[in-house]
Amino acid sequence: MSDGYNNVTSGSNGASDEQRSGRGSHGQSGDANGGAEAVTVLLILEDEANRRGTRAAIEGLPGIEIVGERGELRSGLLLARQLRPRIVLLDIPDGYEEALSAAGNFKMDSPDVALFLMSNTLDPQVLLKAIRAGAQEVLKKPLDRALLQEAVERVSRSSLARSAGETRARSIISVFGPKGGVGASTIATNLAVSMRVQFDLSTVLADFDHASGDAAHLLGLKADRSIADLVRSPRIDSPTVHMNLLHHRSGVSVLAQPEDLNKLEIVSPAQAGGTVDALSASFEVVIIDSPHSFDEVSLELFDRSTSILIVLELSVPGIRAARRALDVFERLHYTDVPDRVKLVVNRYSRNRGLISLDQLFEAIQVRAYHTIENDYQRVFTSVNAGRPLCLDDPDSAAARDISALAGKLVNRDAPVPQANGARRGLFGRMVAR
Repeated sequence: MSDGYNNVTSGSNGASDEQRSGRGSHGQSGDANGGAEAVTVLLILEDEANRRGTRAAIEGLPGIEIVGERGELRSGLLLARQLRPRIVLLDIPDGYEEALSAAGNFKMDSPDVALFLMSNTLDPQVLLKAIRAGAQEVLKKPLDRALLQEAVERVSRSSLARSAGETRARSIISVFGPKGGVGASTIATNLAVSMRVQFDLSTVLADFDHASGDAAHLLGLKADRSIADLVRSPRIDSPTVHMNLLHHRSGVSVLAQPEDLNKLEIVSPAQAGGTVDALSASFEVVIIDSPHSFDEVSLELFDRSTSILIVLELSVPGIRAARRALDVFERLHYTDVPDRVKLVVNRYSRNRGLISLDQLFEAIQVRAYHTIENDYQRVFTSVNAGRPLCLDDPDSAAARDISALAGKLVNRDAPVPQANGARRGLFGRMVAR
C-alpha cells in the first residue's frame, strides 16, 4: 500500500480546520438530517478513483457527513481513533488478511464505531472473516448508493436508539394461512409495503412458503436471488442474507423463493431460524409468509414471531382450519402470551356474509382481531399486475384495511386518507394523482 498522505484532506494532527470544528464535506454540523445529528463517515480507501467515486456517492446522500479521508490503512485507523466517526468505510484488498486483522483490533478498541467494508467480491470466506472482524456491513464494489443509504440508515437508527437509552422493539410477524387460497401471501406482501411506506419502518418480507412462492411476483420482482442461494451458502449470517435480498421500489427488501422449481432447496429448521435472526437484527419489521402446514421449519418461524396472524375466510372449511390451528398453538403455549396469536378475517363482507363475526366467535371462542374487506376486483387486478394495493391503490377498501392492520400491529394510527386525491408515493411522501 502507498502511504496515502498525498491524498489526505486534513491538515496538522491528522484533521483539517473543518474536521476539528466538527464540520465535514457538507459544510454543516449536526443538522443534516432534519435536526438530527449527522452520521459521520471516515473513508480509508487506497485507490484514488475508488475514493473519489465513493465520496461522490456519499455526498449525494442526506444526513451524512464525511469527516476525513485516508489512502493508507494504518494512518486511516489512527485518524479514526482521533475523530471517532460513526462509520469507518474501509477497503478490503485482495490480500485481505492484514486489513481484516487491523480492522478487528480497531473494532475491539472502538466498539461504537460501525465498520463498513468494501470488497471486490462477496466470497463467503471473505464475508465470514469480515463478520469475525466486527464488520457491520460488507459492500461490493462498485458501490451501490441505494444499499449504502439503507446501511447508513440502520446505523443512524441504532445511534438514535442508543442515545435515547433504549432499543427499539423489533416486530416479527408471521402471516399463516392454515389452508391454501385464503390470501395470506397477498396480505403479507401488502403488510410489508404498508409498514415501509405508511409507517416508515425498515421492513423485510421473507417468503418461506415454498409451495407457492408468490411474494416476488406480487411485488412485480424477478427472483434472480432467492432463499435457495442463501441456504447453499456455507454460513447464514447478516452479510450473506443481505446479498440475497431483492429490493422493491417501495423500499421493502424481499427474501424470495426461486422462480425455477428446479432450484428449490429444502430449508432446515436451523437455517430458517438463523435467517430470521439475521433479518431481525437489521430490520425493524420482519414479515414472514409462512408455510401452510405445521412442521419443524414453520415451528421454528413461529417460535421467533412476536405476532402470528391466522388468516381465514368466513366459511365452514375456513373456520374449521382456523380452529385446528388454534388448537395447535394452544398446545404449544403460543397463546399463553396475550394477543400473540390473532385471527384476521379476509374477504369480509359486512352485508352479504352468510356467517357473521359473532357466529365465528361462537364456533371457536376467539374474537377476530381484524377484518379485511372483500375487494375482489381491485385485489385481483393488483395480484395479476404485480403491483401491491398499499402502494398503487391505497384508497381501495382492502388497502385501507391492511394499512389499519399494520398500524394496530405496531401500535400506530393508520394514515388518514387524503381528501384532495393525493396518494402516498415512495417512502410515504404525498404526491398528486
